[in-house]
Amino acid sequence: MSITTIDHIPTGSQIAAYIDNIAVIDSLDDINGLKLPAKIDFILSILCEHGTLTIDYDSTSQKLSERMLMILKPGHVLRSYKASADFNGHFIVVSTKLFGDSMSTFSKMLPCFIQFRDNPVITLTPEDVASQTEMRAILRRMAYCAGHQYRDRVLRSVLEAMFYETLGLYSSYYSVEAGSISRRRDALFYSFLREVEANCAKERSVAYYAGVLCVSPKHLSATVKEVSGRTAGEWIDSYVILEAKLLLQNTGLTIQEVSTKLNFPNQSFFGKYFKHLTGMSPRAFRANQSV
Repeated sequence: MSITTIDHIPTGSQIAAYIDNIAVIDSLDDINGLKLPAKIDFILSILCEHGTLTIDYDSTSQKLSERMLMILKPGHVLRSYKASADFNGHFIVVSTKLFGDSMSTFSKMLPCFIQFRDNPVITLTPEDVASQTEMRAILRRMAYCAGHQYRDRVLRSVLEAMFYETLGLYSSYYSVEAGSISRRRDALFYSFLREVEANCAKERSVAYYAGVLCVSPKHLSATVKEVSGRTAGEWIDSYVILEAKLLLQNTGLTIQEVSTKLNFPNQSFFGKYFKHLTGMSPRAFRANQSV
């Protein structure tokens, strides 16, 4: 049995809404072409509003019925799915890169995020379903507002609000304190992100964080990739870029001063690093924020 790796969100006219690594899909007909089994590299949220949907993944199976919400994280292998004739629901797909690049508090939410793997399904109240559906509608509506000046920002903000609300719903079902992380790989990933968040302004090498955590760089890289779907280097870069964006957007520091604050050898090196990861120079980014 061969397994396809889905390392990007598919685009096309069949996607109800697509913007910047976010997709909202309202019909199973839109994903019938997906070749299974497939290993996902994104976060998948499934809300069953009516009927039933059976999802076979990894070595287990989940049957969703009315008002059930299911979250699948990167690394799961989708094997098959089967819907009842009266199934109605929606799917939201989000790249891990988008989460890493846009949420500075991601590491603080990681214990909840990890819980999605072992406890992927919860049952919502009618009020919770209405709230989720309302935010989904905003995502869809904004995706078609091509002329809206702040379209991307609105979409990202709604997505973040949705994620926080979903975490709140899960936390009411399960204990998700940091101390409850028992698996070694999850604990290592959580510790890694905490160290990166605290030290990314001065340290950008995987070897440094591996040393702090008393593991080899190879082991750290393999564990981070397995748990999150992203490499350790990508997580470090995402935190550095996020910090750089915050400094460029919210302080009066010069680009040289931002470069120095983030421990780059010089402004030119910082500029190349920033442009490679964002597609624009620090100066262009700052100018774009003032528009």
